[in-house]
Amino acid sequence: MMSEKIAMEKNVIVRRCVHLLVALSPVYFLIPEELPVIEVRRWVLLILFFSSITLLEIVRLRCGVSLLGLRPHESNSIASFVWAAAGITVALWLFPTWIATAVLVGMAIVDPMAGELRSTHSSLLVTAGGPVVVYSAICMIILWASGELSFIGVVVLSVFGAVVAVAAEAVDIGFIDDDFLMIVVPGITLIGLSLVL
Repeated sequence: MMSEKIAMEKNVIVRRCVHLLVALSPVYFLIPEELPVIEVRRWVLLILFFSSITLLEIVRLRCGVSLLGLRPHESNSIASFVWAAAGITVALWLFPTWIATAVLVGMAIVDPMAGELRSTHSSLLVTAGGPVVVYSAICMIILWASGELSFIGVVVLSVFGAVVAVAAEAVDIGFIDDDFLMIVVPGITLIGLSLVL
């Protein structure tokens, strides 16, 4: 019983750490568009990243390998880290730099935070309100630093993005993991709103 609890805690810690690493993915934008020496476009690295993750997942599923950090239901289905990699790829390839950065850093910090809050609190004000406030703050800092919007635009996009992201994390669609939804859904929302404001 004690060993099962320790194993579960290790899995949770690994998942939280992997989420936090997603915050580093916007470093991609610092890579030159055309890579010197090997003379390939930057997007090739992105495709190689996603292809590698997908290949690893195919091997894992075929061989029945259990990786540290996987949730029990992921043993025979696509793991959340693959969904996160898909979301990262979509954001870095298709979203403007400032929106991709906001949604990736927001997901990296707020998704594990929301999970921890749900495991210790039952109040909706805490489990949803806390993540919305933190996600809004992250978005405000990144969007304001981008210089792309007015102050009002930054506030509106940040609040809408936060509400949509936290809702995407909380809803259970089943076949699509929240790690993908929490990147792509607020990203599309922010792009749509930015065209209006």
